Amino acid sequence: MFIDDRAFLRLHVEAVWGVQLPPLDHDDVSLLPGSLLPSWRLCAAEVATDRVCIWRPDVDEAQREELLVRLNEALLLPSSNPPLPGISREVAFRLTAEPLIEFAVARRAARPLVPDDYALIEAFEPGSAAYFLQPECRPAIGVLVDGRLCSIAHSSRRTREACELGINTLPEARRKGYALAATVAWSAAIVQEGLTPIYSALATNTPSLNLACAAGYREIARAVTLE
Repeated sequence: MFIDDRAFLRLHVEAVWGVQLPPLDHDDVSLLPGSLLPSWRLCAAEVATDRVCIWRPDVDEAQREELLVRLNEALLLPSSNPPLPGISREVAFRLTAEPLIEFAVARRAARPLVPDDYALIEAFEPGSAAYFLQPECRPAIGVLVDGRLCSIAHSSRRTREACELGINTLPEARRKGYALAATVAWSAAIVQEGLTPIYSALATNTPSLNLACAAGYREIARAVTLE
């Protein structure tokens, strides 16, 4: 089912922050009553030619004016600049294009991780197996090279409608296509579930931004959160 960019932005913010939003039919909205209150007071996203401001409901009018001034100052800075205190800038992507590798190729390199892989995951990142194998992280997709786990893609956040990608790769295994294979395989598994895969990265994380594009994701919004 096709969803427009504003609806996708709502899925993204809800998945990343665990909040509840109304439809983003207006440029200014507040979190729904009963929603979890995130650390930020304002999340502003540029979608196409529009700017959508999502407010915590406990922010009063004077605070809103102050935050909008800070927001405009932040947006004037190049995205490659170091983040300002209390301000985070990220890019949200949706899956709209073909990846640089075919799904069949990705599946030959990557496979779902199961409880029998516990020791492999512990060798990859000590103390992480219980996390990666929990139902909320499904599907956890791993790339093994010579019997060693090199990269894991998983659902870092899961809602009824969408899943946000988490990707972990050993430093010595980067820039070899392993993260790409894991990401493509994970994305296909999420689509097969009937859910929307979401990819986001900090605006300063160039390797992650490049991985998103290689895996078939395209930018739909740039978001700024202000604490």
